[in-house]
Amino acid sequence: MSTVRSRHHRAAHVADIARLLPAIVWAIAILVPLLFLLFISVRTTAAYGAAPLAFPETFEISNYIAAWNQGAIPIAFLNTIIITAASIIGVVLLAPMAAYGIARWRGRGGGGFYVYFVLGLIVPFQLGLPLLFKLFAGAGLTDTLPGVIVVQIGAGLPLAVFLYTGFLRSVPLELEEAAHIDGAGDLRTFVSIVFPLLRPVTATVVILTAITVWNDLIVSLFFLSTPGNQTLPLATIGFRSLISNNQPVIFACAVITVLPIIVLFIVLQRFFISGLTQGALRG
Repeated sequence: MSTVRSRHHRAAHVADIARLLPAIVWAIAILVPLLFLLFISVRTTAAYGAAPLAFPETFEISNYIAAWNQGAIPIAFLNTIIITAASIIGVVLLAPMAAYGIARWRGRGGGGFYVYFVLGLIVPFQLGLPLLFKLFAGAGLTDTLPGVIVVQIGAGLPLAVFLYTGFLRSVPLELEEAAHIDGAGDLRTFVSIVFPLLRPVTATVVILTAITVWNDLIVSLFFLSTPGNQTLPLATIGFRSLISNNQPVIFACAVITVLPIIVLFIVLQRFFISGLTQGALRG
């Protein structure tokens, strides 16, 4: 009897490992490049030239100082923070209200609007950038941060509305009906009752929007030309051509670029998976 139990226990253990194996492989594939990025960024140029993949014997913080002081990295960092923060605020303000209207629409129109937003996930928004550039040029929004912010908000709305709508369809109507009985209007009901329930999805939307906007290069290439308006992806390209012979400093610049997004994900990670699955599966 004990032998049978032991075999059953081993089989269950092997099955657990088999289920975790893809996640382990994926984690290694993500972490190893990040570790090499970090290790190279704190090495001297001579040590890197002698053994590029060796573990650093000394940690050269001066590489980060050099990366920050050379080129347009500081102003690009500030511009990217402004664009990313404003885009997140815009998406988080507009998407829940649009999704709330779609989820609670009693006629057929709600489904039509929902399909309209879902099409935004299928058709790449980059196809419309030439037309947007002409429209923005007429409105004086080219080579401005507000112009890029408007584009990023529009690009982020389809996925955000999709996730919010899926989650809102699972929220019981009884909560809103009770608020209406107490005399609350639709806006107050949404702000006081519904929106606080959306925190997991909101955290997911914040992370996805931040990653997309922070790393975006195409929109910045289209709309920004003045060096003072550059974002980090644009500044990083110029930085690499400026000091192409100093790889550790270039890697330090890369660490500066990706560090804020990594910190944001670590802070909000406990909401990320639940918000993504609840919003997508129920949609």
